[in-house]
Amino acid sequence: MTHGLANSTIKNKKSVNYISSLTPLRGIAALLVVLFHFDIWLMLHGFPRLINTKHSSFITNGYLWVDLFFILSGFVICHVYGKKLENRNRTVVKKYLWARFTRLYPLHVFIMLLFVLQTIVLFQLFPEYAAEKWKWTRSLPDFFIHLFFLQTSGIIDRPVWNVGSWSIAAEWWTYILAIGLIPLLNKSKNLISIISTILALLGFVFIASQNSKFKLDEFYGLGTLRCVFGFTIGIGVYQVYSTLVNKETIWSKDWLFYIMLLCSLSVLHFNLYDIIVIPFFGAFILCTSLNKGLPSKLLNSRPLLFIGNISYSIYLIHLFWIYLWLMWLDLYFKPINPNVTPGLLDKILWLSILLVLIIASSYLTYKYIEIPAQKRLRQWQKL
Repeated sequence: MTHGLANSTIKNKKSVNYISSLTPLRGIAALLVVLFHFDIWLMLHGFPRLINTKHSSFITNGYLWVDLFFILSGFVICHVYGKKLENRNRTVVKKYLWARFTRLYPLHVFIMLLFVLQTIVLFQLFPEYAAEKWKWTRSLPDFFIHLFFLQTSGIIDRPVWNVGSWSIAAEWWTYILAIGLIPLLNKSKNLISIISTILALLGFVFIASQNSKFKLDEFYGLGTLRCVFGFTIGIGVYQVYSTLVNKETIWSKDWLFYIMLLCSLSVLHFNLYDIIVIPFFGAFILCTSLNKGLPSKLLNSRPLLFIGNISYSIYLIHLFWIYLWLMWLDLYFKPINPNVTPGLLDKILWLSILLVLIIASSYLTYKYIEIPAQKRLRQWQKL
């Protein structure tokens, strides 16, 4: 959502072969993370989930879409910067880091300020409720930890401020590590790719082993490692792509795209071990990058490209709206409707309203905050 959420710049789109089919994947995954968080907070508020886990675990395993972001990020960053980072002189590294910083930081700061505004209004209008329910999530030290991308350092171990931004923090530190990682692995050598992919998968096994349920849903102290392992697999997937891009292989076939998609969704639906979905995500990204058939045409439709373009905004702002919805539930819905369990239509209505607000506000922040700030800062450094 994430993203994971690496995006090639306007300049890079012109200088490298821009793989447009990958853009919508970020948007779709970001919306699925929204669905996951909506479902989680329904449960935490004592309401039935959207789908009973006896029938499907597709939504409850939605945290795994962040790993798709990480793999996709490794693929895209290697595609855009792989050749440039072979020559790791000071100018190249400076331009690379500045491009990544301007991609992530301006919108992150703006959204954090939105959370500050939300907090101020909440404590002014509902001080008792705010002190009881939200004070522990909005402390000043935690604000600066989030502001400077330190959420995955192990300093904190609780959901505070914009919880979802942990993956952005993990991406930032992974981008720095990529200065050495990409030149080491971006060699189109099968042995290096196989060894690095196996080691990354073993890294995912280690992360899952730290969870009592053997899940990958770890993000405080292990968040950056989780991103590094996904990023490494993304680099490996890119090595395969670079050798197949001008060839006619089964990886470009529509049927294999559908199989990899179905396999990925099945792992989530049947609640299989999280580790299993990682190779399928990688294979699915490879199929998407090489496909020129019906899946490519669908992914390159205007609505999906639009969602993909604003995916970073969707990912960063969605919890702002979900928290407002939770405040409404506590302050209005529950007091007025005690002992009432919302039905499916109620939940669909709430989700629909949230999606409209999230997408509309994401478009505005993308158009008036994310892109203008990115362009201005890059012009300042003449990137």
